[in-house]
Amino acid sequence: MNSLVEVTINISTFFVFWISTWVAIAFPLFKRYNWRPFQPTTPEKKLILLLPLYLMALISIWGANHLLGQSWKTIGVIWEMRTTQSLLLGVGIATIGIWLLLLLKASVRLISFDGVSRQKAATQGIRQHVLTIGGLFLLAIMIGGIEEIIFRGWLQTQLEMAMVPWLAATLGSFLFAIAHLIWDGRAGLWQQPGLFLLGWVLVIARWADSGNIALAWGLHTGWVWGLACIGELIQPQPVTEKPVWLAGRPAQPLTDLLDVALMIITAGLIWQILAPLG
Repeated sequence: MNSLVEVTINISTFFVFWISTWVAIAFPLFKRYNWRPFQPTTPEKKLILLLPLYLMALISIWGANHLLGQSWKTIGVIWEMRTTQSLLLGVGIATIGIWLLLLLKASVRLISFDGVSRQKAATQGIRQHVLTIGGLFLLAIMIGGIEEIIFRGWLQTQLEMAMVPWLAATLGSFLFAIAHLIWDGRAGLWQQPGLFLLGWVLVIARWADSGNIALAWGLHTGWVWGLACIGELIQPQPVTEKPVWLAGRPAQPLTDLLDVALMIITAGLIWQILAPLG
């Protein structure tokens, strides 16, 4: 194991280089869209700013791997037949889980549906729906993949070099949750416990998949894709008469008990399926 000081320096240097180069490249976009960190950001602005951020993340990880004598395989990016299987399994588990949760919430009347949104969706043709769903999937697989390479891949690998795995997962999940505040600001504080738990579930997915991040990538993709499709096509809203801890907050996943239960069930399911195989 490497010393904690050495690993801390490596991680700090990585993040400073990554964020500073992103700021230098994307500064014209900050000015154009009047963006400020730690303030609520619209999905459109966020997507535009994420593109250079993710590009610099991959370049920074490539450089860090080169300097540290590591490889993509070291951080869990392993290309083999099992990778595709794990990726598809993760997408399937996450997608089915999130739609079953939606049906459960609807059946016990924890959410309501906007009639205007349903009427708008009904007037769109099948081709438009297919294009929307396909486009959201491509976006989700990019977001899920890059975030998993960063947090469950590179960061988790570095942390495990200096501390026991469960402590590395705890710290990595905390940093993963905190990073979302850059886009959500104070409004995102309600999601922090849920995001922390989600980060832990994704680390468990990597462990269950013998160090490969493919399963975590698939889960992340499925959750992002499912939420995006639901938000675009259905637009459910929590029922205001129900307690917030049960119905959740508007446009804020992972803020209710059922969402948390889904994370725990998912972690148990993937461990039962894959851990014995590893």
